[in-house]
Amino acid sequence: MSLTEEQASSFNKNGYLILRNILTPSQTALLQRWAQEVHDWPTTTSSPWMPYEEINSAGKHVLCRTENYANHHSGLNSLLRGSDLLSLLAQLSGEKMLLFKEKINYKLAGSGGFSPHIDSTAYTHIKNIKHLTILLAVDPSNQGNGGLEVVSGSHEMNVPINPEDNCIEPSWVAAQDWTPVNLEPGELLVFGSYLAHRSGANQSSKDRKAIYATYNCDREGDLHDSYYEDRRTVWPPTHLRRDGETYEEGAMRYGFGSPMLSVGLGKQLVQYYYRPSSPGSKVTTNSHNMASISAKEMTTHILSLLTTHGQSDYIGEPISQLSHSLQAAHFAAELHRPRDTVIAALLHDIGQFIPASDLRSLASSIKSMPSNVGRVGHETLGAAYLRKIGFSENVAALVAAHVPAKRFLCATVDGYWEGLSDASKQSLKFQGGKMNDAEVEEWKRQQWWEEMVALRTCDDAAKVEGLEVKGVEGYRALIEEHLLEQREQ
Repeated sequence: MSLTEEQASSFNKNGYLILRNILTPSQTALLQRWAQEVHDWPTTTSSPWMPYEEINSAGKHVLCRTENYANHHSGLNSLLRGSDLLSLLAQLSGEKMLLFKEKINYKLAGSGGFSPHIDSTAYTHIKNIKHLTILLAVDPSNQGNGGLEVVSGSHEMNVPINPEDNCIEPSWVAAQDWTPVNLEPGELLVFGSYLAHRSGANQSSKDRKAIYATYNCDREGDLHDSYYEDRRTVWPPTHLRRDGETYEEGAMRYGFGSPMLSVGLGKQLVQYYYRPSSPGSKVTTNSHNMASISAKEMTTHILSLLTTHGQSDYIGEPISQLSHSLQAAHFAAELHRPRDTVIAALLHDIGQFIPASDLRSLASSIKSMPSNVGRVGHETLGAAYLRKIGFSENVAALVAAHVPAKRFLCATVDGYWEGLSDASKQSLKFQGGKMNDAEVEEWKRQQWWEEMVALRTCDDAAKVEGLEVKGVEGYRALIEEHLLEQREQ
């Protein structure tokens, strides 16, 4: 088919294009049969195709996706490498395209969602190239069964990636308008590797299959087989995993943000999406009404943010974000750190939970400051938010420092770097690496630098599955007292 100028312009502007009349009804029926055939393929140690499992909402292992099937299924190979699709992609890219990788996401009833991300993060080890991806709907796709959502125009934005998990910074996610992509069987979505997208869990009673195929430019060469050689090594299919292996490198490169990570945790991952406000919290933290909000109301608001938005898993660890925050505060109290350190330990990740109504103004004001050119992380947003709602500069500074403190500890504490997980070591590269001597000396000139280090050690330790600590209400009096003191100054 030939694209119109309007379609090409829409793709260039929005970063994606929906095409409704790609397959005939008979072709769609054939597509559905082929997808089911791949789903039903037997799995052996010698199978060239690559099936991956997840743990669903019932706690059962189910098939999440199958990759590397085109070379072994003549029908799907002829479709994905056929002239119709390749011509369509060439019109959008301006050059010949080759199949780079392919997968079928099954999204069975009760299966999990995919965190907000951009695809280019997974391909930097191959070549610095831009890809085009097609999503071909096998079954109806909508928000009820975990259909895709995108941010129009995000391919032209500087989308901040959290190096801890390779997904998009939650603060950016919350500040965007997400557009649902609803598709009927046989309909097609085309998008690039820099478009922000996500999908929720399949909360319906029916399965929802979708075929994804990614293409690279012909001038880059045929990269298909080398891609899957690397993937099979660092992120093998579930049935080929070796006991005791964590596959952290593969998880960061190929599994980030996906339900596949649930297998290592032993439970379904909860994908957290920001809500505009927290149930039970009626506080609106605009600057003009701050004086009318009592310390008690503000304490209720901040604790509500933690409890409402802290139920998602903590960066792949076997505990929730809320449990992590409570454990960090618990360890700070056990070490007899000052009150401000205990409060900061509890709230160190509050930047992940800021209400969407506050995010745009916060992010805009922070990015306009010379010291914040580039990545604005959750630690910076969290500190700015706490200052805004009446917490002390000490608490805000401690929250802001919990990420760079890792750089300091790597430079000054023997064995600290070795004790980091592979994922944390990888993220250190994006965070500036170990501090040099001048940076270490500058760090030590900060008034509360020792407390910043103490908070980081509590943060590092707060990943214990099953540890019983007091809940958020155990910190209510501490926070309210702190806020009252700040108002009296």
